[in-house]
Amino acid sequence: MTDKDDRKFPEKPDLGQQSEKAEIEKKPVHLLDFTGNKTPCQAGPGPGKYSVPAGSPLLKSLIFGALIATTVTVLSTSVQRGTDLIPYQLGWSLFVGGIGFAILRTGLISRWRSLFFILMAWGFVLNFKSELIGIKSAVFACSEQGRVPFCHIAMASSFFNYLYQQYLALKSGSWLLWGPLTLGVLWLVVTLSLGQAWCSWACFYGGLDEGFSRVLKKPIWAWTNVSKKLRDFPSALLLFLLLVSLTVFLPVYCLWLCPLKITDAFLDTHGAVRMFQKVFFISIGVLAIGIVPLLTRKRTFCAWLCPFGAWQAFWGRLNPLRVTILPDRCVQCGDCARVCPIFAIEVTEDGPKVLPYCNRCGECLDICARGGIRYTLLGGTDGSGSVLRTVFIGMGLVVGGAVGGLFMPEVFRKIVFWIGGR
Repeated sequence: MTDKDDRKFPEKPDLGQQSEKAEIEKKPVHLLDFTGNKTPCQAGPGPGKYSVPAGSPLLKSLIFGALIATTVTVLSTSVQRGTDLIPYQLGWSLFVGGIGFAILRTGLISRWRSLFFILMAWGFVLNFKSELIGIKSAVFACSEQGRVPFCHIAMASSFFNYLYQQYLALKSGSWLLWGPLTLGVLWLVVTLSLGQAWCSWACFYGGLDEGFSRVLKKPIWAWTNVSKKLRDFPSALLLFLLLVSLTVFLPVYCLWLCPLKITDAFLDTHGAVRMFQKVFFISIGVLAIGIVPLLTRKRTFCAWLCPFGAWQAFWGRLNPLRVTILPDRCVQCGDCARVCPIFAIEVTEDGPKVLPYCNRCGECLDICARGGIRYTLLGGTDGSGSVLRTVFIGMGLVVGGAVGGLFMPEVFRKIVFWIGGR
């Protein structure tokens, strides 16, 4: 008898049990496309890999894009009139409509939304900075240029100041002359239509840090989980700014923190203090808008330092749209929390939880291989996710396109003039 003959081999497994187990593992998961049809897919390609959802038919996608382009054209031309701008307004509308077509056709939201969002933000910077350089030969507007432009971030952090000014306006009988309140109606319309989604679909600042966060395919610094208390820092910052700004009756955020200034009208008249203010907010901008987003693939400024984000996280609850994680499809892989650019998904023992800071960017919907994340009404799971998803994408692009229509046609015209050497 040889050594080989004396070996003890493991018992042969029960083939019936093995076959049953394999059948369970290979059981397909059904993803919902925009039409509501179920598309079979394996249980997921694994963490970090995309399972591309089925898009809509070509004709439906074309109709969707055409409707968006038409609506944006009507809104854009009604606000800014002038025959010389019409070709550029049509160009912008076609671009927005093309983004809508691409989202519907491919089934991917954030990839195409991001392109639209980043272009709009940098177009805003290009337009206004070029005007300032042309007017004053300086990157920042001088205080002599006149009234500071309205800014939704400044209004959120100094809301009590505006409220007090409105009280004085009411007492003096000049309510109709008080400009910022008229923007309150517009803000209410945007909040009801988009909610927190303003911060990923329509804000003309938000695409700045998102642009840097998209440069690298993989983060150098993997920053995913933060504690719930730390994630509420923006709300604490907003409350602090509201109270301090009212106390000193100055826009404190604009004075010291905001790296998005297009004016130095707020800065201190004392030379040394003014220089310190510039160095401080420029440093914040370089770090929070540029370097950290580049290293982490996270929208650092929007997640932590923007008071309007915290403002919308509270008031945005007026909007019934939610991002909902379906428990019966979630395998707790953590992909959604990993790709969330603003730390709006909390990982708990019971599974991932969407926080009020979610701005509906669509990253988690694109990454979930099991189709376990949807846009819903008030967190419901009634199966109407595909229709609601299409409606929401349309609203996001129309509102964002209308905001961009205020300045993007002019950006296109300037680019054409610069290329032509005029």
